[in-house]
Amino acid sequence: GDAVVPNRLPRLWSEASGQFELEINFMQNINGELQNGNCCEGSSRNHQDRKCVRAQCDTFFKVCLKEYQSRVSPGGPCSFGAAFTPVIGGNTFNLRASPHPERRRIVLPFSFAWPVSVFLHFPVLFAPDPGDTIEKAVYSGMINPSQQWQTLRHNGAVAHFEYQIRVTCDEYYFGFGCNKFCRPRDDFFGHYTCDLNGNKTCLEGWMGGDCNKAICRQGCSPEHGSCKYPGECRCQYGWKGQYCDKCTPHPGCVHGTCVEPWQCRCETNWGGQLCDKDLNYCGTRLPCLNGGTCSNTGPDKYQCTCPDGYSGKNCEIAEHACISDPCYNRGSCSETPMGFKCLCVSGWAGPTCTIDIDECEADPCAHGGTCQDMVDGFKCICPQQWTGKTCQLDANECEGKPCANANACHNLIGGYYCDCMPGWAGQDCDLHIDDCHGQCQNGGTCKDLVNSYRCACAPGFVGQHCERAVSGCASKPCLNGGQCQETLTGVQCLCPAGFSGNLCQLDIDYCQPNPCGNGAPCFNLAADYFCRCPEDYEGKNCSHLKDHCQTTPCQVIDSCTVTVASNTTPEGIRFIFSNVCGPHGKCKSQADGKFTCDCSEGFTGAYCHENINDCASDPCKSGGTCIDGVNEYQCICREGWEGVLCEINIDDCAVKPCQNRGTCQDLVNDFYCECKNGWKGKTCHSRDSQCDEATCNNGGTCYDEGDTFKCMCAPGWEGSTCNIARNSSCSPPPCENGGTCVVSGDSFTCVCKEGWEGSTCSQSECPFT
Repeated sequence: GDAVVPNRLPRLWSEASGQFELEINFMQNINGELQNGNCCEGSSRNHQDRKCVRAQCDTFFKVCLKEYQSRVSPGGPCSFGAAFTPVIGGNTFNLRASPHPERRRIVLPFSFAWPVSVFLHFPVLFAPDPGDTIEKAVYSGMINPSQQWQTLRHNGAVAHFEYQIRVTCDEYYFGFGCNKFCRPRDDFFGHYTCDLNGNKTCLEGWMGGDCNKAICRQGCSPEHGSCKYPGECRCQYGWKGQYCDKCTPHPGCVHGTCVEPWQCRCETNWGGQLCDKDLNYCGTRLPCLNGGTCSNTGPDKYQCTCPDGYSGKNCEIAEHACISDPCYNRGSCSETPMGFKCLCVSGWAGPTCTIDIDECEADPCAHGGTCQDMVDGFKCICPQQWTGKTCQLDANECEGKPCANANACHNLIGGYYCDCMPGWAGQDCDLHIDDCHGQCQNGGTCKDLVNSYRCACAPGFVGQHCERAVSGCASKPCLNGGQCQETLTGVQCLCPAGFSGNLCQLDIDYCQPNPCGNGAPCFNLAADYFCRCPEDYEGKNCSHLKDHCQTTPCQVIDSCTVTVASNTTPEGIRFIFSNVCGPHGKCKSQADGKFTCDCSEGFTGAYCHENINDCASDPCKSGGTCIDGVNEYQCICREGWEGVLCEINIDDCAVKPCQNRGTCQDLVNDFYCECKNGWKGKTCHSRDSQCDEATCNNGGTCYDEGDTFKCMCAPGWEGSTCNIARNSSCSPPPCENGGTCVVSGDSFTCVCKEGWEGSTCSQSECPFT
């Protein structure tokens, strides 16, 4: 339908976007009637049962959405929008499985902050005249934005129907008011996604309130590096390195470093502008061989003093080379014109036989064995499947018993094979095979066993695969020892003491609210509770003051206070104050050992045990029942009256019940239509009879007396249309122990005084004290 949404809502306006949705599920108007008593399409009624004859209502719906009202009033503008459906059915229809859901749906978009608490006026109308109402439904309460539907049902005098409502936020809008905007983006202005609450969640590598600041490479110098994109570290001029923490030295600097860019600070024994002059050539290069002594003679200059038997610039020429035994590792030396030559033994090489030959270079180990070089030899570290010097022999792996859950182990060339028992797999039969493959039906849970499985069936199903449905108590739905009883609508669980809920699944907490007095902690038991009383109190609820003077010497201070010996105070005594004035008073000492009680507001009596009757002045008007409280009262109004004191007569003519230009006169919980031009009936709706099914209320019988009608009321009701409840159900007074009786038709309800409970206030709330 076409929605009507206001353009301006100053109090609630905020940047927001969402929609209110309503769907009609089903409608049932068995007799084809309107709320005013007429039949649809002007059809007549059967003279015997007064039902409409072949009445067919062309039904459509209207939605009026407005601000929340604590006192429901369908009048006034639809400030949040209004809409109509087309005609979607006749008297009775079910649209739950309709292939055209748009016909039964009404959508009211909004662009203001959703207020959560709203008032919904939802009349059902008869085409073609929108003024012909079939039923009216109202809803006043909270509707939080959600994808879930909230199902509501209206059971009226004429028709029954069910509908469902929800509020959803548009894309990129979040929160209870659909007024928190968050749209994911990955551009210059931000790099983020949005969580379920509309909060920005930065993409990896970004930070900041709008997620537009890149996170540089970890370790990047904050002083000399920066980044435009995540993971970068862009160096400032004069700085370098992965983290921009190394300065750039002067171009050409050889043996120097820098603290700031373009410096060249020479290392030890180096000089020159570029630190390229060796000041300690002897120490840096060690040019003198064979024990020669080196002397620095200038930058990059030196002189060698050779020992006996050697000569040359670097003492590199041996005059009797083999005298010094230069060949290592049992190598033999022979002199040559240029010096000497070493003949090395097996496993060694090099000019002086100092190089160990790597026998592993030829890769002697087979089948993936690891070669370990040794002096004049090698060692192969073989895989588990192989053995021998070069790993060429097959090992028997079954000797190590590698198979965990197997019938037997079989040795193979370069491996082994485990013959697994049923239910196991893997090379070593150590992997348990999952036998659950969706065999359990109807919500059953599969439990894997060894080479088998078992189905744990949901309540109501049995069988190996939960394939058979059972009814009633056969599935044992009641928990915690509850007894199951079958009913017409299903099963009912009779719970043992201490448990509640439809399946006895809830453990009753007898400590909520706390029944223990005087600050005592409460401990919940299976079907009871226990109060751990303070030192001065006793009883089921710790409400009785102990008589310490029977067991301990007491010193009387005054008529309200005594002291007893105590190890818990520095003075060695403890003051005990009398509770003679009960929980609503305080003891006040007087002369000659007497006392008086100062009562709390709302209480009186010598011991402050009497609640002042605030109903004594009979404040409730129009037959309302007064319920006395503590320093206050509440008026329960009779039908037809409202207000704090029941002083306001509800205008029953406000809905304009009189048809065919009849004049309405308001009565108490009723109305009277003065009919014209030969029209008859309670609402001037008939030419034939004064009576119809709605003339007499609450089971009353209507009698046509020509120009008027008369109602014979059922027990408990009176009035011209049987709409006034008699007080006889409260006479004689059924409520005990000061309880107040409230009439409800031909029954009553007792509002009990503090300390009493039960249908007639006959049961004490503290039966064990």
